[in-house]
Amino acid sequence: MQTSNKQGAIVHQATVEIAPIYQNAIAQTASHYKVMVAFVKAQMQRDVDYGVIPGTSKPTLLKPGAEKLCRLFNLRPSYELIQSVADFDKPLFHYHYRCVLYRSGEMVGQGDGCCNSMEVKYQKQKHRIYDLTNTICKMAQKRALVAAVLSSCGASEFFTQDLDD
Repeated sequence: MQTSNKQGAIVHQATVEIAPIYQNAIAQTASHYKVMVAFVKAQMQRDVDYGVIPGTSKPTLLKPGAEKLCRLFNLRPSYELIQSVADFDKPLFHYHYRCVLYRSGEMVGQGDGCCNSMEVKYQKQKHRIYDLTNTICKMAQKRALVAAVLSSCGASEFFTQDLDD
């Protein structure tokens, strides 16, 4: 839509709302929140679905908990490798994954996760780093899943991303 301002300049105004608000949006959001609260209380188990890291204010969402929330909200994760480094001479292995969550074929959210062989926990391993490349790859995918679930399910009020795997 075009209008003129006081100086006679043409001003373009958007005719589409940035985020359409539906009449039942408040009720749907309240319902979603109630389901989340009830599910966390009834189904999420400490040290299985989430863990408490000393010195943190919120529990950390673990992979089993993220998977349960995916089932609750009928979300299907799909992983995309964004970047990888496999340098056997250094040795350095780095994986960056993006997890995209879909419901009925529609993308509803995403999250990124990275992991590399230079992290302290992999430097302290008794195994050769070459034996841990699959573990490092899977850890990047897990971090991406947790990030996607936290943002897509509105779970950040209840949980945080892993501070210590």
